[in-house]
Amino acid sequence: MGMVRVTSTGDEPFTEKMLAELAALKDRPIDYSDIPEMTDEEIADLRRQIAEGRRNREMFSLRLQNGTIEWWQKNIGKGYTTVMAQLLYEARKHPEWIKKAIKSH
Repeated sequence: MGMVRVTSTGDEPFTEKMLAELAALKDRPIDYSDIPEMTDEEIADLRRQIAEGRRNREMFSLRLQNGTIEWWQKNIGKGYTTVMAQLLYEARKHPEWIKKAIKSH
C-alpha cells in the first residue's frame, strides 16, 4: 500500500471517507526510517508553539538594509521569515543584543 494522506485544517470535521481511510491504517506499521528523531529542545519548542498557537502572530512591515532579505532567502531558504521572527522573539530575553544594536545604529 502506498502513502495515504489525509489533510484537515482542523476547522472542519473529518468526513466519513477520511475516517474510513484512517481506520484502514489501524494495523499497518508506520515507517519512521525517513524521519529524524526530534531532540528534547525541538520537542520543547514544538510544545511552546502549540501552546502559544498561531493566533498570537501579527503582520507588520519592516525596512531592512539592501540585500538582507536575499541573504536570508539564500542562506536559510524556505521558512526564513519564521527564523527571523524567532530571533526577534528570543531577543527579548537578551537586552544586551538590543543595546548592542542600538549603539551600532
